[in-house]
Amino acid sequence: METNSNRVTIPAKALLLLVFIALAFGSGWPLMKLGVIELPILTFRWMTAILSGVGVLALAAIMGQNIKLHREEIRIALICALFNVTGWFYFSGLGLTMLSAGRATILAYTHPLFTFMIAYAIGRDRITARRLFALFCGMSMVVVLSAQDFQAFGESPFGVLAMLSGAACFAIGANLQKRTWRTSSFVLAGWQMLLGGIPLLILAPIFDRNPFIEFTLLGASAVAYTVLVGNMIGFVLWIKVLELVPAPIATIGLLPVPMVGIISGVVILNESVGWQEVVALLLITTALASTLNLSSNVKNQNISPPLPPKN
Repeated sequence: METNSNRVTIPAKALLLLVFIALAFGSGWPLMKLGVIELPILTFRWMTAILSGVGVLALAAIMGQNIKLHREEIRIALICALFNVTGWFYFSGLGLTMLSAGRATILAYTHPLFTFMIAYAIGRDRITARRLFALFCGMSMVVVLSAQDFQAFGESPFGVLAMLSGAACFAIGANLQKRTWRTSSFVLAGWQMLLGGIPLLILAPIFDRNPFIEFTLLGASAVAYTVLVGNMIGFVLWIKVLELVPAPIATIGLLPVPMVGIISGVVILNESVGWQEVVALLLITTALASTLNLSSNVKNQNISPPLPPKN
């Protein structure tokens, strides 16, 4: 919701969820890097997507929830899954295999720019000075963190293209997701991961030869962490956040994820930290502070309802 000062007042619950999401998503990048080293990308991604979907739906059933998708939502859920899961999972993982530096994964978090552009184009959001400034800070963060890797980018242009394609898929999925759903967010997340993983499962036997020949306990740990933390916690909470705040604001709220990823890389992969990371942290803080305004009282917010799904 936009106030007179062009700040967005969001409920404390949504901000808390974004913190958990940043931890879940960010900590998973170094482990995903280990996973795609031991497993071909299609195999790694279908395993993490389908196992996560089955796990979430099984947990929902144990909790007594109705795990059926409403008939009128099947088509749009499938379309969302193709962008939120199939496209995002594949292209982001593909980029990890082609770019030598772990921090190149930060390119994936250019998705706030794509999200704003799409939301503005379809009339769901408006551009303000504060949001443009926040986007400028966020994109500056990407440039700063990528400064040392420009040579690698030149050697691996398809890796850059893969990451940007993943970011675009994530942004499209976020905008498609922002609608009124009859299915609960928990069940919806499970179905999207399951449906989105099926195309990857179909393609894996065609392109991945002997996928488990170098698979070790380390790779299995990467799969398990991605399933349990990155997907069953992170992705489920992300679907919930999209119910609470506009998609462009939700994606800006994910800007801390790269910093969590860098810190995790230091701990897990012994990556170094320099002035770029410090400047990036300041840019992220500035972007969030200029856009978001925490409020636990949402009764007086003039929140426009999301557009209903088109039949």
